[in-house]
Amino acid sequence: MFEFINILTLRATYECQEEGRLPSYLGSTIRGILGHCIRDFCCDYPDKRCFKCVRKVICLYVKCFSNTGGEAGAVNPYVLYVHGEGRERWKKGDLCVFDLTLFGTGAERAGVYLDALQAAEQKGWGAARLTFRLRQIVDANSGKVIYAGGKSWIRNLSPGPLQIKERNASYASLFFDTPLRIISGERLFDRLPFEMFIQFLIRRISLLTKAHMDFELEWNKEELLEQARGIQTLDEYWREIPFSRYSMNQKDGKLELTSKTGWVLYEGDLSQFVPILEVGKYLRVGKGATIGFGHYEVFYDK
Repeated sequence: MFEFINILTLRATYECQEEGRLPSYLGSTIRGILGHCIRDFCCDYPDKRCFKCVRKVICLYVKCFSNTGGEAGAVNPYVLYVHGEGRERWKKGDLCVFDLTLFGTGAERAGVYLDALQAAEQKGWGAARLTFRLRQIVDANSGKVIYAGGKSWIRNLSPGPLQIKERNASYASLFFDTPLRIISGERLFDRLPFEMFIQFLIRRISLLTKAHMDFELEWNKEELLEQARGIQTLDEYWREIPFSRYSMNQKDGKLELTSKTGWVLYEGDLSQFVPILEVGKYLRVGKGATIGFGHYEVFYDK
């Protein structure tokens, strides 16, 4: 169903070179560093805001990293996942491992992101400007090495089709291990009924595939949502996470992004929804996917 999506996950490992503190959720910090690197490569007018720039239609920075808008706002062809979130104090020798997953047009331009990952060790990380050294980059799916010891294997920088297996299921347990921001009516969700979850998930999948795969999915959303109403929530638990990140668009320089982590257990005829749930593990759900939000694992009874 989703083989038209080309995908590539770059797993990068960096080694901390000094002691210091960083935010517990590093996704926003890493995204900012990569953004600065890509903009250094691609931007001819660094003093201009992207949405005002006459070159935004052809700019690689906009195409690869910071879509300036459109339907439902910015939709970018990548997501982040930082392994071992929660650490704040770093010591020399500590490893930072994260996945940068590219899809569609992002996977086609993987070389831009590879250059940024290599240049990131020249930037100071976080407010403390800690130094990190790049140790290796591998394809997380194939296990092939792309960069290590100062040498690159560009031939291994090769995206492949997203393979999703169908299966029968009557129960699905979803565990959200990074902050989840599903906003309805300008409010953060309290509970996550299956209909709401599927509504936000299929909207994100539709927007991403249309914007970055040049493919418009033909599915009956009304019928899907009607069937989703028949799926029951057996149990769920959510914990609110206060989160803020730097934003040049805010007067005080901070953007508050309250979110939640937790889990939910669904029961019903879930078989037809399994491919959608599976692709959501890669493309994410909710706001903030490019800083690592909306990542989940899903487990079934069969």
